[in-house]
Amino acid sequence: MSALACTGEPVSWLRLERFAAGAKDAAIAEHVAACAACRACLDEITGDLVALPPLAVPASTPARRWIGWLAPALAVAAAAAIAIVVLRPEPETREDIAYVKGVGEVVLGVVRERGGVVRDDALTFAPGDRWKIVITCPPGASTRVEVGVTDEHSGRVDHPLAPATLTCGNRMVLPGAFTLTGDYPSRVCVRVSSVDDAASACLTITPE
Repeated sequence: MSALACTGEPVSWLRLERFAAGAKDAAIAEHVAACAACRACLDEITGDLVALPPLAVPASTPARRWIGWLAPALAVAAAAAIAIVVLRPEPETREDIAYVKGVGEVVLGVVRERGGVVRDDALTFAPGDRWKIVITCPPGASTRVEVGVTDEHSGRVDHPLAPATLTCGNRMVLPGAFTLTGDYPSRVCVRVSSVDDAASACLTITPE
């Protein structure tokens, strides 16, 4: 991640990834043309993209040869599919996801702002960083969100943001921001609740 400061409002990593993948976005194109920080991020994303080579089938392959190997190939594929269904492990439980009756799957995320640079993939903190909470849950649902931050050394729990009722959607931002201090990891948790249920999702943010 570039340490350069954005010249305006930073573009999210997700929008830059979509732009690098071919999504047309005139606003991003204009912004990265003038902003060295966001352009460096875009260059980093573009450098990570790997194009898969096209599958080439010789045009001279006789049709009867296709028929000869297609049947056993399909049989092998079917057997592999059955094996996958039988052997597939249970989905991994993630602490940043909560399941709430009446709401559905709720995913906790955080956004860090440091010196004008905004990142949504950072889980380390330094003095002066500002943090915001983002929630993703099924559109149309509504949930009450309470934020708690626990110092993993002392066990002290703070509530830096006021409880809020959130209308669900993709990466909905809770009002307010907070900072983290100290030399030990902090566990950031949200308790999400509906009329009939409640559950918690958490992330651990460590000092640099």
